[in-house]
Amino acid sequence: MDSDTADDSRVNEAVSNDSFSTAQLVPSTGILGGYLSATSGIYPDSGEFIFEYFADEQDTFRADLAAGSTITVQVFRDSDFLAPSISLSVDQSGASDSDSGAGDTALMVTAPAEGPAEISLRTAGGGPFRYVLSVSTTGVTNFSSSYYSQPEFVPDEAIVVMSPQEQGRLDPQGLAGALSASSAKSLGQGAWLVRREPVGAVASQSSSASGALRDQTLRWITSLKSQPGVQVAEPNYIYRAQADRDLSSLQWNLPLISTPLAWQAAPTLGNSVGVAVMDTGLFTSTPQTYGDWHLDLDTNVIPFNSGRILDYVSAEVDIDPQFNDPLGYDNNPADPGDGKPQSSNFHGTHVAGIVAALKDSAGVDGVAPAATLWPVRVLGRDGAGTLDDLVAAVNWAADNPDIDVINLSLGGVGPSTVLEAAINRADSNGKLVVAAAGNQGTDELTYPAAFERVIGVGAVDAGKVRASYSNFGGSVDLVAPGGDATRDANLDGNADLVISTWGVDDGGDFIRSYAGLQGTSMAAPHVAGVYALMKGANPEGVTPGQFRAWLASGVLTENVGNSTEYGAGLINALKSVDAALDGSVSTIVLSSPSAIEFDRARFNSELDFTVYPEGESVLVDNVAFDSNLISLDPALSAGSSLPSSVAVSVLEENVVDGQSYATTIQIDYSAGGETGTLKVPVSIDLRELADERDAGRHYVLLVSPDESRETIEQRVVTARDGSYSFSFDDIEPGEYFLVAGTDMDNNGFICESGEACAEYPVNGLPEKIVIGEERVTGVTLSTSFRRPTIASMGLPRIGFEGYRLKNPGSTAAEPVRNLEVNR
Repeated sequence: MDSDTADDSRVNEAVSNDSFSTAQLVPSTGILGGYLSATSGIYPDSGEFIFEYFADEQDTFRADLAAGSTITVQVFRDSDFLAPSISLSVDQSGASDSDSGAGDTALMVTAPAEGPAEISLRTAGGGPFRYVLSVSTTGVTNFSSSYYSQPEFVPDEAIVVMSPQEQGRLDPQGLAGALSASSAKSLGQGAWLVRREPVGAVASQSSSASGALRDQTLRWITSLKSQPGVQVAEPNYIYRAQADRDLSSLQWNLPLISTPLAWQAAPTLGNSVGVAVMDTGLFTSTPQTYGDWHLDLDTNVIPFNSGRILDYVSAEVDIDPQFNDPLGYDNNPADPGDGKPQSSNFHGTHVAGIVAALKDSAGVDGVAPAATLWPVRVLGRDGAGTLDDLVAAVNWAADNPDIDVINLSLGGVGPSTVLEAAINRADSNGKLVVAAAGNQGTDELTYPAAFERVIGVGAVDAGKVRASYSNFGGSVDLVAPGGDATRDANLDGNADLVISTWGVDDGGDFIRSYAGLQGTSMAAPHVAGVYALMKGANPEGVTPGQFRAWLASGVLTENVGNSTEYGAGLINALKSVDAALDGSVSTIVLSSPSAIEFDRARFNSELDFTVYPEGESVLVDNVAFDSNLISLDPALSAGSSLPSSVAVSVLEENVVDGQSYATTIQIDYSAGGETGTLKVPVSIDLRELADERDAGRHYVLLVSPDESRETIEQRVVTARDGSYSFSFDDIEPGEYFLVAGTDMDNNGFICESGEACAEYPVNGLPEKIVIGEERVTGVTLSTSFRRPTIASMGLPRIGFEGYRLKNPGSTAAEPVRNLEVNR
């Protein structure tokens, strides 16, 4: 915990850490919470009671870091104040890395070297904010979301899956009646979209929908889960195109991933490989008819078939009628624009061009310029679509034998079970599903990219550096060119944007054009195009499962950075085609664990090696590590065969209690005429035992279970031997919620985003605790800065803002906030 939070300042216990000389010592890996503010004052909502915030413009920490360790900060500001400007830096003997942002942001820096480091977080302007700082070694991440996701979904709608016994005997009218809904629409495979009255208007389909309406919808969905025959009930999440618009004119993206060389190796150029681009549809000069596509796409778009549905945009978000095209599902995937002359967004056209454009004398090329394009329109007005439409489209594509890869340059934070089931079926039917990892610049899981059987794609600029907006973490399996308008990494005098096909709506006249955009939406189709090249080169040998195996082995990518930001690395078209043509993978050695962490209670570890392909003989060429800190048994030497495992031990006589150390085991090896390197970070932390952990001053509350969430009783506790003890005496019998947490910013609320929080029995799913005449003992809670995912909670936690503390001076607030108790 930061040693000078506002809560510490309130009780005059703050210990300054605002300079190198007063830097706070922290472990080489771990998570801590903190507080900063460029100003001081009183919170606007304090009322008759005073909740102050205090000026604290810098927090500085010291840690011994392994090379490549990542330091990540999530920021949570108070919306009543101007957004602060924030900078994060790590300095090691002259080498440094830095990142900056404003408002609610996520920052990440990487330790340039191994050894002591100074980590600084600074603010300028704006008001108070909370933050969560995470330090993790290469290959290991301690960072996860410190807030509850607030995904967009359609009010008064739900996606349900009925049991197999019910699926065969229900029609839409019967299902609607059984669930007391106003309507029901089949999405295929037992999934249904159900609506209740009043039907949510399109205009209120996102964060603009009132919190009350969203909360009522979630309560209704919860009730649906208890209905007979209902296996799944979840919100109809809204997915949006993942791109930022701008213009440029250079195709730096293709040579960056060796595409021209791949064309020489695979001259079929993806011929006969079907790519379904599920997006806003395709630009056409005549939106009311099928055809007249952008000239660079026209050759590769599938011919018209009147019986084939390619427009899956529901009437609620469709604007087709202005072009005499049917409202709702139809056979014409033309993109009608946004109905706003000069400002229409032809996102799907741009994505399709990256996959399979075939230039004329003045156009652009895609990654697979001979692949077959299947334009599937799932995004309508303002680039938004709904889950039911997307599920229906994926289910259709899953059954289409002519489609080999599905590109989803769209995203939403809701982990839909129904969508995942549709995607899994498509994957099982031989279709690789590729999705954009999201443009929030955080590690918040973005769906569908984060689903297990989806290839999630992050973005890099022309210098092969993660784009500032690109998500990282669990949504990223690999990266591809996505551009970054703020950079000119290849020093060509132009912003690093991805140029592709586009269109202009000039008052109803649709004109072919080109545009440069940035976004993970642009990165994903590069991977879809590379898969088309591979599939065209070896139709039988390239499958989704084989692609994932190759990706895991590293033969498809170039290593450009840590796996947290870059996944398996930057897709390389030549290496990918080479893998497809050879039908084999290069020898690679993996370790388990991928990183080793020692502490006072653990001085020995087993390091297991796995060789791919199995059975390949591997020779050790060189081994390097700090032999003053650790030893290996058996010892590895140049020319020896790599064993199946080694024992790694700390040399206790060379380390000092209370200190931390870091090194890296680097093994250079050769096999089959090829060479490789395995790196295993090792950290030794002798400064912190489990029973010394301290998440800061905690407030333990008994809260009424009704909607008021009134705090009935309150205690203040501090950590002792790694735990907090508390008791309540003379409590009125009844039902209560038991919660605890920090108030780092001293605003009178605990369990806000960025605060440590504990709810009984599980964070995110509080349950009533019943107090009767008999004493209740042995109740245990676990406090954490992390927040559970939507998947673990079942439904989003909309509008949760924490629990209010009893105010200082309130006669009911016994003991008052400035009294500490340890029981």
